[in-house]
Formats: sequence, C-alpha cells, structure tokens
Amino acid sequence: MGFDRSLHDTSPTVPSRRPWLAAALSALLPGSGQWYAGRRRAGVVLMSVAAVVGVTSVWLLVVDPVRAVKLAFDTEVLVGLFVANIAVFGLRVWAAVDAYRSVGGSAGSRWVGGVVIAVVGAVLVVPHAWFGYYDVIQYDLITDVFAPPETTTATTSSTTTSGATSTVTASGASTTTTTTTAPTTTTTTIPPKVWDGIERLNVLLLGGDSGVGRTGVRTDTMILASIDPETRDLALFSIPRNFARVPLPDDVDIWACDCFPLILNELYQYGEAHPDSFSGPSTPGANAIKGAVGELLGLDVHFFALVALQGFVDIVDALGGVTITVTERVYDEAYPKEDGGTEVIDFRPGVYEMDGHDALAYARSRRGSDDYNRMGRQRCVIEAVVDQADPIDLLTGFPRIAEVLKESLETDIPLDAVPDLIDLAAGVDTDEAISVRLVPPTYVAGRTADGYPFPAIDLIREHAHIATTLPPDEAMALLGIDPLADECE
Repeated sequence: MGFDRSLHDTSPTVPSRRPWLAAALSALLPGSGQWYAGRRRAGVVLMSVAAVVGVTSVWLLVVDPVRAVKLAFDTEVLVGLFVANIAVFGLRVWAAVDAYRSVGGSAGSRWVGGVVIAVVGAVLVVPHAWFGYYDVIQYDLITDVFAPPETTTATTSSTTTSGATSTVTASGASTTTTTTTAPTTTTTTIPPKVWDGIERLNVLLLGGDSGVGRTGVRTDTMILASIDPETRDLALFSIPRNFARVPLPDDVDIWACDCFPLILNELYQYGEAHPDSFSGPSTPGANAIKGAVGELLGLDVHFFALVALQGFVDIVDALGGVTITVTERVYDEAYPKEDGGTEVIDFRPGVYEMDGHDALAYARSRRGSDDYNRMGRQRCVIEAVVDQADPIDLLTGFPRIAEVLKESLETDIPLDAVPDLIDLAAGVDTDEAISVRLVPPTYVAGRTADGYPFPAIDLIREHAHIATTLPPDEAMALLGIDPLADECE
C-alpha cells in the first residue's frame, strides 16, 4: 500500500525509540506510532482518519443507539461495513509496519521482527475478524428471517402543452388548432413509512408449541400489539387459546357459522393443512390466524411474528436469564418438559432469577390455575425479557441468539420496514401500555357443548375500539384496567 512519502518528516531516527513500541502504538491507533517515531505530520494525518472513524462509531453507539440499530438492518450498510472493516484492517497493518520501520526496525532482526509481527497480528486480526463475523451473522439473519423488501411505485404527473396556432385559408377564413395537454408519468421508488395511511399499526405476536407429542404448530400464546404511530400509545390484547367459534373474514367460506368451529390455537395448523382456503400475503397458517384475530377485534392485522417455545428458552438463556416477580403461587406436579417428559414445578410468591426453562414453565403452566391466569403471566414474562435485555449480554450472546431466531422465528414483516418499526418501538412506553385480557366472564358469550368459551364479539370490538381510539388514561378508566406495569408487580 503506497503512502505519500512527503508525509515523512526529515527528522533523524532516534535510536532510543523502540520499533516494537512504535508498531504496537500504530496497531492500536494508526498514526500514534509515527508520532512516537518523530514523524509528526504523518502521525497527525493517520490519527485524524482514525479519529473520524472512532468518533462516528462512538456517536452512533452512545448518542444515537436507535440509529445504530436501524443501520444494522440495512443490507447495503452491512456490506459497506464489511468492506470498510477490511480497509481499516489494511490501514492498521500498514501503519504498524510503517511505524516499526520508522524507528529502525528491519527485516534483518528476524526474531524481533517475528515477535512484533505476531503481536501486531494478534492485536489486529482478532477484533476485525470478530467484527466481520458478527457482520456476516447479522446479514444472514435479517435476509433469512424477514420478508423480502417491498417496492412502492409512486406516479407523478407533469403537463406537456402544445400551443395554439392559426392558419388563414384562401377565402380569408382562419382556423385555430386547440391546445392539448398530455400527462407524462415518472415512476420513482419511494420508501414509505410502514404505517402510512393507517391510524394504528397492528402486529400479532404468537408463541407456537410444536414439541414432542404435538401435531403441527399450536399457537398457545396470542397477543395483538396495536401502536398509534403518532402518539406511540400501545394497546395489548391477550386472546385465549381456547376461544371457539371465532369469526372469520367474509372471503373464507368454509363453515356455515362463518367462524372457526374448533378452538383458536388449532387454526394456524388448519390453515397450513388447507392452503387454498386461506390466501393472502403470508403463509396459509398466518393468513388464517391474522384474519380471525382481526375479525374478533374489529381491527386490521398488518403483520405477525411467530416464535417457537423452544426458541424462547434458548433466547432467555443466551441473555443470561431473567428476573421475574411471582405474585401468586404456580404449582404443577406434572409440567410437560420440552423433551416430552414431566417434572414438578413450584413457584411461590417472591423474586426469582430464572433461566429459559424456568421462565417458560412459569409462563406456560396452567395446572392449578387456568388459561386466563397464564395469559397474564405470559405478558409479564415478555415484558421482563424486553426490559431487562442487557446490551453486553445481547452482544456476547448474539451468535447464539441469531441462530435461534433463524430456527424459531417466522414473520411477514418486510426487511425494509424494520428500521421504521425500530423507530416506532423506541418511543413506546410499555409501562403505560393498555393491557386487555379477553377473559371470562366479561368477554364470553357462552360455551360450546364441549365446554369451550365462545367470544362476546360485539363487546370485544367495542372495547378494542375504546382502547385504540381514546387516550390511554381515559381508555383504562373506562375499561376498569390498570397499566401493564402495575399488573406485573
């Protein structure tokens, strides 16, 4: 790599300066070794370049971390960072070797030079290899999990006018041409906000159980998150897994009741088994469950995200566990483990440091309670995991987390919408979220012959409308509910 030799000062080499130290300094901070060697001008130039890179990185991570996270979901940025990482590595290697030679280090001092090269290599290769590895993992993750980017075409009009002209005939009469206007169309690619044109962005969060002894995926956890893009107000609707006769969209004409006659957690796998009946932008199972939940609440469901329960266990473990406040005893003498066996669990009131297995058991068990108490525990566990996620744990556990997400996360959120969603989520105060649990007796209109509850649809839609149109304080007062934070303490 050629460097302008005019940057080399003419100061004579000072023998007392150590070549290995000059190399080490420039390996850590390009230019500092040149400065140490007496080449002030070269040192300033190289350190200025390093300072620009360093200050920009620190500014993103410390001052504007949301922007940093958004950039991590941009494939072009990730490719650019990979190339830049190689370039910076090359610059540091060159700077270290140049500084070593500037203080008298030579190829003749073989063993000294070998040690210096080994040390410089260890210092430089490891962090750049680590950065490149994480960059590749992130690129692989986001392109594997998220839906392909969407392209929106906007049409703009411009006017082309032909002016009026006159001609005179031999008889003296004149004729005039009319003015004509012709629109021209320019097609441009515009990245709209994912919530443009809608009042609420609604994302269905699903927890799928497909473990030993299960056929297909059963969505035992169903929570609709509804966010106002303007105010960032959040409403959460927890939907019981055992709701029967949940209404379906008009275009699904399978049953006379215009509903799904079985319990709701079986609809996803039914949709997967009957793809022709549930067309739409997502997989058949997702189309089915999104349509049903939307009809139940009277809301459009825009996206979904499904996480396998085993994936939840692995993510919590990768994050170093989670602290849970247990308010009511949860006892189950035959809790079904992930491997198909059973065990006794007993969580008495108190504060627990839980690993992934325990957190899932606490959130999942319904023996001695019911589906509705379990729904409350699930929301509290999810809130705790999100609130307690430590940046250091996220960083150190990222390779494992990425692998788990690739295996256990399914979503129809387009990749190019993720940065907007990150911006939106950053402004949401989950502690003040409206949390509506569709539990009996309030939200149940009756029971099937098998004893399963079916929903009071009109009341559910009315309360969903209140929760998504009124300010949170007014909505909670009218519905008689507390903020999510108060329910989990």
